[in-house]
Amino acid sequence: MSLEAPPPPGANPHGEVSVNRSLFCFPANNSASTSSGIFAGEDPLKFYFPLLLYHVCIVFFLSRVIHALLRRSSVPLVISQILAGALLGPSFLGKVFPQAGKLFASPEGWVQINTVGGYAFMLQIFTVGVKTDLGMIVKSGRKAVAIAFFGTAGPHLAMLAAGAALRSRVPATWKATFMLTNLNSWWSLSAFIVVCSTLDDLNLLSSKLGRLAMSAALVGDFANTFSIAGVTSYLLASSPSEKIHRIGIMSLVTFSVFIVSMAFVARPAILRIIRDVPEGALLGEARLVGVLLIAVACSLAGELLGLHATYGPFMLGLMLPGGAPLGVTLDERLDRLVAGVLMPLLFAQGGVRLDVFKLTDASTCLLLEVFLAVGAFAKFVSCVLPCLYSGMSCRESFIVGLMMSFKGITEVVYASAFADAKVFDDQVYATFMINVLVVGATTASMVKRMYHPEEKYVAYRRCTVEHRNVGEELRVLACVHSQADVEPMLALLDASSPTPASPIAVYLLHLAPLAGLTTSVLRPFKHGDRNCVPSGGTDSERIVNAFQFFVHQQAPGSASLQPFVCIAPYATMHDDVCAVALDKGATLIVVPFHKRLAIDGSVENTTANASDVKAANLNVLSYSPCSVAFFVDRGSLSVVSTGSVAAAVARVAMYFLGGADDREALALAAYMAEDAAIGLTVFRFVLPPEWRRKEGSGGDAEEERLDDEVVQEYVQRWVDDHRLLYSENEVRGSDELVAMIRKVSPAADLLIVGRRAECPESPMTAGISDWSEHLELGVLGDLLTSTDFGCRVSTLVVQQQTKAAAGEIGRSPEKTAGQRPESGHV
Repeated sequence: MSLEAPPPPGANPHGEVSVNRSLFCFPANNSASTSSGIFAGEDPLKFYFPLLLYHVCIVFFLSRVIHALLRRSSVPLVISQILAGALLGPSFLGKVFPQAGKLFASPEGWVQINTVGGYAFMLQIFTVGVKTDLGMIVKSGRKAVAIAFFGTAGPHLAMLAAGAALRSRVPATWKATFMLTNLNSWWSLSAFIVVCSTLDDLNLLSSKLGRLAMSAALVGDFANTFSIAGVTSYLLASSPSEKIHRIGIMSLVTFSVFIVSMAFVARPAILRIIRDVPEGALLGEARLVGVLLIAVACSLAGELLGLHATYGPFMLGLMLPGGAPLGVTLDERLDRLVAGVLMPLLFAQGGVRLDVFKLTDASTCLLLEVFLAVGAFAKFVSCVLPCLYSGMSCRESFIVGLMMSFKGITEVVYASAFADAKVFDDQVYATFMINVLVVGATTASMVKRMYHPEEKYVAYRRCTVEHRNVGEELRVLACVHSQADVEPMLALLDASSPTPASPIAVYLLHLAPLAGLTTSVLRPFKHGDRNCVPSGGTDSERIVNAFQFFVHQQAPGSASLQPFVCIAPYATMHDDVCAVALDKGATLIVVPFHKRLAIDGSVENTTANASDVKAANLNVLSYSPCSVAFFVDRGSLSVVSTGSVAAAVARVAMYFLGGADDREALALAAYMAEDAAIGLTVFRFVLPPEWRRKEGSGGDAEEERLDDEVVQEYVQRWVDDHRLLYSENEVRGSDELVAMIRKVSPAADLLIVGRRAECPESPMTAGISDWSEHLELGVLGDLLTSTDFGCRVSTLVVQQQTKAAAGEIGRSPEKTAGQRPESGHV
């Protein structure tokens, strides 16, 4: 292969260029990018394009294999990508099979990866900038600012002090190349993109501590960028040399002009491009190309002015609105290609350059290790102290300190590929990168192991409908994913019969998936505040308006509403649900089921992300600090024709088999029955006396006593043999139970059952659980909502607050979330 372009400065006429202190000689053959194939006698891997495809395939495959082995230890994906390059480089493959190692680290491959990886990194930085809410800096608060300031200044000062103390031992080459200054800058900075991507890998984006760490990282990154640019320009402008002085003045002027041009030329141009995009739609191909061309132009302008190639796109991205349509389009159209396919090439190249066999001078490695250890320790301590001072617990302070200690892997690898060769030698780079890998993997693993969100969601009191005091308001957290969930949810709330004597407090939580944004959102809803809703959408406005109209239709003092908006990944959405429930002292969380009845009678998913919604619902069951109810809408709730938008339930059937969940379901049904428009029938199913004596045991006696008490209270207080009925039915096994339920269910508009999460196996349900498809609905809930059963009645499945959530026993949700009900676990 040959390069047709003239040799760059510093290269000899024969085409030898210096890259990272290595001489690469390009062979003098033709400049074709593709070969004619192996059957034509050519080696395809000696041509540019086949070589690039080879690099993409081998890096992707190897990094995914490594990540599959390390992900259980919570090692970030970028670490696996660097390790993939290290295995392909001189540390392993290049040493064992030199010819195979040269194939990946060839001169052509090095230039290709630099070019393709640099372009991918520029697009990735632009995407991250667009998805970042710049308002985080204003709303970050003093705690985040303090963490950012001390977390950056502390390691800087500590490493400078260590350098001054060990000045006599610092090699002359380090002083000449300002190597310690560069390492100090990269080792001290908590890069926002690194913190964000690592927290995303750990599913901690929506956690309270994750938001704090990202706010601090963004503040520090932003301040560091402007301070470096300002200080550099000032030092150049104050130089006694006229030439350097002129360069400093021009640098300051062009930097200001560049920022102003992006704010008043590039930003308005992109806003005009995305202005009339329909709600919910992505940018068309022409619009997306226009946006990317403007970003590339900003990158080129930055390079011409002497700035980093990624500086312009990142600053431009920060000026643009995230979410829909721009952020979502970039996320959907570019993220998989750029971050999933092209970016690993850049990280792998950083690993390829890592050569552990260059670690020959123990004194030099030990000296560098001292600087890095001092910086890492100072970074951790400097971030922990502000947290402790602000009143955070020791564990949370330690976790935040670890989060902020994620090292700037992206910047380090990028700098290593493009920095001047004098900054790094092979030994220093190997020592530094080993520390990056160890610190990055260790801190991420420790954060995942130390962060136990279930401990935060323990109410330490009974938050159930059964234990609610008479006349106390019923606090319901109503979760809504889309407008399709609104009418069924309002029907259920209306059936709860709110009155001034027994009011209901509704905490509405609109759940939206995190798309086109890097930071999750959890805040009270305010009309007209675009920061409170997913950017570009009006779903929250319409949902809140419907609930407000419902509240206004109730009698004064009967109902209240406090709406919230949550934008978070489905994997951690339960954190926000449980946090709001705990903070507001909710008694019941109502979540919509992820399947509904279609027009043709079949069952369909409520959303394209139904599997993610199901996983989020299971997490809510595991971590909830109060009782939880799944509402399965089958369209059986009728709409009142009196002008109210709310729906009313005429007939409610409650199936009582026994246990804590059934008692909670009965308490909720009795609460609904306070409304004169509600007809309630409680069907209690019991085994024959001889079966009960045979199956009875001391462990069930207390539960049976509690069951009898709540049933007797319902009969004595409510049953009137007209509107409120009670029916006790003796069944011999699951066949008779199913037959009875099949017979009486069609006459009801709403069915209420307990999930029976902590109940032992019963002869009444034996065999039914073997066919359960949806574990979150329990045995009876899954039976009533299955298409084979043929019941088209809306169902409410209730799980009472667990003893662990009340602080009575410990729990381990990770181990129990996926276990079947009717087995004694949640």
